[in-house]
Amino acid sequence: MEFLIDLIGSIIPYIKTAFLAIIPLGFIIFIHELGHFYAAKRCGIKVNTFSLGFGPKLIGFQRDETDYRISLLPFGGYVQMEGESPTEQTGAEGEFASASIGNRAFVVAAGPAVNLLFGVLVYWLVFATGINTDSARLIGGLTGLPLGEKEVIQLGWVADDGPGAIGGLMPGDTIISVNGDPISHWAMFQTRIFTSANRPLDIVVERDGERKHLSVIPDAEPSVRGDIGVIRVSSRLETIISHVEEGSPAAAAGIQVGDQIESINGQKLHNVPYFGYGVWHASEDWRNGKYQALYQSINENPEALTLGIRRDDASLTIEVPVRWRVKASIQEDSIAQNAGIQDGDVLATLNGALVNNATLYSELKAMATSESIEVGLMRNGNMEKVTLATEIQNPETNPDGALFGLAWQTSLSGMEFAAKTAPLPDYDVFTSLGKGVEATWLTFTTVGRTLQQLVGGEVSPKHLSGPIGIANATSRMFDRVGLSSALFFIGFISINLCIVNLLPIPIADGGQLLFFTVEKIRGRPMPRRAQEIVQQVCIVLLIALFLYITWFDGISLIDDLRN
Repeated sequence: MEFLIDLIGSIIPYIKTAFLAIIPLGFIIFIHELGHFYAAKRCGIKVNTFSLGFGPKLIGFQRDETDYRISLLPFGGYVQMEGESPTEQTGAEGEFASASIGNRAFVVAAGPAVNLLFGVLVYWLVFATGINTDSARLIGGLTGLPLGEKEVIQLGWVADDGPGAIGGLMPGDTIISVNGDPISHWAMFQTRIFTSANRPLDIVVERDGERKHLSVIPDAEPSVRGDIGVIRVSSRLETIISHVEEGSPAAAAGIQVGDQIESINGQKLHNVPYFGYGVWHASEDWRNGKYQALYQSINENPEALTLGIRRDDASLTIEVPVRWRVKASIQEDSIAQNAGIQDGDVLATLNGALVNNATLYSELKAMATSESIEVGLMRNGNMEKVTLATEIQNPETNPDGALFGLAWQTSLSGMEFAAKTAPLPDYDVFTSLGKGVEATWLTFTTVGRTLQQLVGGEVSPKHLSGPIGIANATSRMFDRVGLSSALFFIGFISINLCIVNLLPIPIADGGQLLFFTVEKIRGRPMPRRAQEIVQQVCIVLLIALFLYITWFDGISLIDDLRN
């Protein structure tokens, strides 16, 4: 019985996740069908069934010629019109095929039009109600629309032996274009790299006022969807002082919160310095080596740390002595928490020896097999000692995890660093509408470019998402980045549905419009048999593509659940 309760408890979060994803996506499909329904009624075309959902009928009622119903599966809905299928056409009045070309085109185009309108309205709502850092990042990633200050796509660190460095990329380079496509947002650049494993890319960069053409071939890194491209470069992040401890060397030297750090010991800074727990344990992240090298260079002259600082419009050079403080960051219900260590405690000694940030992780790992570890702490100016119970620690369970649940952050001479962020804009009702329209246009161009790359073989269909992938992504939006991001993503999917439905594929709305165009030119419809053959072939091909995409969506979802 206890096992059954635990099983149900573990399943409930996933049911909630599925519900949060299916309902909004089902609504997008439903309003698409609602557009077809409204237009058909306006044009005098008989609608036999209008269903909310698919599958067996749950409840419903009959009004005039239409059976209105709610069906079992809530994912979308459908409209079934009289004489819609070529095999059902009799030429009777009220059939879809009997309507004029203009009316038929109006009915077919109404579905995508409603999705487009809904997407614009959602974008408008997101901008009007205010964006946050997460939603600004998402909007930029999906559409390339920079928000706040005009974003400059610059490189930060470049791995010395990575494909980026081999291809000639350097820290501080500004990315202009990839294979001729302009790059306006870091996420756009990442996507091009991600989808181009083992494929040469023509990257145009600006360096010292000159433009250079470079050829970079991303390495192939295995993933559940196949190989993905990596070049081992990072985005440049400007560094500001986020906190200065009272009475610290930094405070005595006059360093202020908000100061921008441009260089350390004469070395130009391209990324935010970080020297905490994550840098020192075994990891395949090449950036850790960069952090460690910066740490060692700072320690080469502990008497004078030279900082190049930008304060408002002034450039300053300030020297402070190097002083390290290692502050605990404790995981909940961990050995460290049970021993009495608290967040913010300064780790002073380890078995009587002074704590060294660079060797702390390796020392803890080596001591994990000893009887106990004594940790000296500074808390509120007082020295305290606690003992870690090593006999219940198994370092092999998660060799890259926080040993004993003890992680840490590092303060340098009383300073803490953070990435400088651009101020987020506020939009009124009218300017937010303009931004919504602009984001809609950028969505069209982004999706169009992706379709072009698919046709040209530059992007594999493995990287596309079907219903499962979209539902999974939507649920993660609700769980991780908040309502405004989730709403924008739903609007993005609605506009995508509009675009895909307008493609000239016979079973899509765009294919129908293509048939109507041919009919208008020929003066008569395409032969019924020809329409049936084209539709059947396309259905088979699309089902194969759907199954292909769904397979990769499924294994990606399983991988997400495992992790």
